[in-house]
Amino acid sequence: MKILNIIKRNPFTFIIITIALIVSLLTVMYSVPVGLTEVGCVCFVVFVSFHWYLKDQKRKVEQVRSLTDMLRLSDADKDVVGAFPLPAALIESDGELVWFNALFESVLQDFSGMENNNLRTVIPLHTYLADGNDAVSFEVNGDKGKYTVYPAALKDGAYALYFVDDTLLKDVRTKYLLTRPVVLLINVDSLEQAEDLMPHEDYYAMNSDIDRIISKWFVENKCIFRKFTDGRFFAVTESKNLDDMIANRFSVIDKVRNGHFGPSETEITLSIGVGHADEVDLCEDDAREALDMARGRGGDQVAIKTGDNYEFFGGISGGKEKRGKIKSRAFAGALAEYIQNSSNVLVMGHSFSDFDCIGAAGGLVAIARSVGKNAHVIVKKEKTMALPLIHMLESGSGAISFITPEKALSEINDNTLLIIVDTMRVKIVEEPRFLNLGLKTVVIDHHRMAVDHIEGSTYELLEPHASSACEMVTELVQYSPSKPKLTQNQAQGLLAGIMLDTKDFTLRVGSRTFDAASYLRSCKADTVAVRKLFAGSVDENIKINEIVNNAHFYDRYAISISEVKGEAARLICSKAADELLTISNVDASFVISPFGDNMLNISARSLERINVQLIMEKLGGGGHHSMAAAQLSGVTPEEAFALLKEKIDEYLSNTTDAGG
Repeated sequence: MKILNIIKRNPFTFIIITIALIVSLLTVMYSVPVGLTEVGCVCFVVFVSFHWYLKDQKRKVEQVRSLTDMLRLSDADKDVVGAFPLPAALIESDGELVWFNALFESVLQDFSGMENNNLRTVIPLHTYLADGNDAVSFEVNGDKGKYTVYPAALKDGAYALYFVDDTLLKDVRTKYLLTRPVVLLINVDSLEQAEDLMPHEDYYAMNSDIDRIISKWFVENKCIFRKFTDGRFFAVTESKNLDDMIANRFSVIDKVRNGHFGPSETEITLSIGVGHADEVDLCEDDAREALDMARGRGGDQVAIKTGDNYEFFGGISGGKEKRGKIKSRAFAGALAEYIQNSSNVLVMGHSFSDFDCIGAAGGLVAIARSVGKNAHVIVKKEKTMALPLIHMLESGSGAISFITPEKALSEINDNTLLIIVDTMRVKIVEEPRFLNLGLKTVVIDHHRMAVDHIEGSTYELLEPHASSACEMVTELVQYSPSKPKLTQNQAQGLLAGIMLDTKDFTLRVGSRTFDAASYLRSCKADTVAVRKLFAGSVDENIKINEIVNNAHFYDRYAISISEVKGEAARLICSKAADELLTISNVDASFVISPFGDNMLNISARSLERINVQLIMEKLGGGGHHSMAAAQLSGVTPEEAFALLKEKIDEYLSNTTDAGG
């Protein structure tokens, strides 16, 4: 054993011995007998230590020999261990290399940074190996090669390691993953609306500019592409190019959004669907589903579908009104026909129903009655935020029947029509089990499409740019061929829903929102009576003020933790979130409150500048651009607060223009 290697392996001991010798030599200068005695003692200690170290090394060699004995190898076959066909090594529990065969020398050369003959200095063995237990194989990379290591536990925490050099296979795997097919479908939003508003020559010039931006982006990302029709593109590329697109946050959507094409009342944006699968035909199917998802979420974004999972980019802008009345007229006619061909109608909204949900349900009951069909609204009165509106709709002429889910089960037959309103998410409908009864189902919603949306519906009307479900239902009432007549209470319920979701006509308001409100006023909707529905008690207002006073300000975000419990907590916290938006320099607000057993609810609001839906989706929730929520389980309010700040930071880092 070389002295230098011993010193390298025991640096601390060497330093102590050196210091002791220096002190002893200095002592000789003052007292020769004492100094010589000290030198003798130091030399004796060095001799004993050196002897012990050599004995320990001999023990390790014997351990290797005992390993061969344990494997029952004869003396003639012991040389076979050294000629094992795979690089093999024996290490101590601390990672020190005590033996290896000839083939392992090439592995050592690939880990040139190893220090003190210890593998842990180049391989994080503590991550893969548990003391004395067999571990699964793991992968490590050397300076040039790539290895799969198969460990086997021995005595006293030692391990035998077998290295397989599969660099070529791993390079082939990497190349395969980087060259898997990817299909992109691009749709230019609002192109038809722009064509109606622009002279032909201006429209074609705008279309040419958009084509040039998209084509250049395709070329930059090495795509093979074709243009189907105006505003529709198909492209194929490889997975490695998709990684570059993701790294650049699909810059093409920002370029088109900020291009200021067409008249000011029309915003041109892109919806992109990306399919990522093993085969091209599966990629195309996934790309179509992803494009439907991107458009259903309001456009101006990218949806990537890989297997059953979605990943979204963009979607930061609130967008402008992009709806045409033709779709609403067609749906109104079809809805009247569906109702007429059904024996009875059940209307169901989302859990913890609000004014928009209940008001829209009341309008749908009026449509059903206009074709001579009975209709009931399914609601859990003990879990609603719209109890004053329910009481109003249950009274007076044309009173509406609100029934429990249990009562509704007795009303179901083979020809029952179920209408879902103000939600498209399976998890948050008032009673999810109704979706598994095989009923004819119609979905009407204004929220952006979520991954867990209701599938297999008979017919659906999804308008993410509508202000509210009540606005959509008001248009259906107007366009229905059966000419429904709204009672004053029904009209007031629809107006209450519009006022709730638009914050008294300040957010997400389009020209058709005011058209709907005007129609409801003509149906004798009393704005004073509607305003009284929103009035809260003194105690409720005190709690709202406490939540506002306890708010923490994180950049331009207001976050408050509420201790309000009970059935009124969601309503109070949503109002408090709205109130926080009235504070100067606050673009978005969040209120965290107890919700059920060991759960928390987060109410999120914004003034359009921030897309709180994207933030809540990161927490498993959803909603609308300026109004969203999420539920968390198994966390404390303080942990939820920290998690929310983390997701806000992610949102800011993933958006090129957080202001949208």
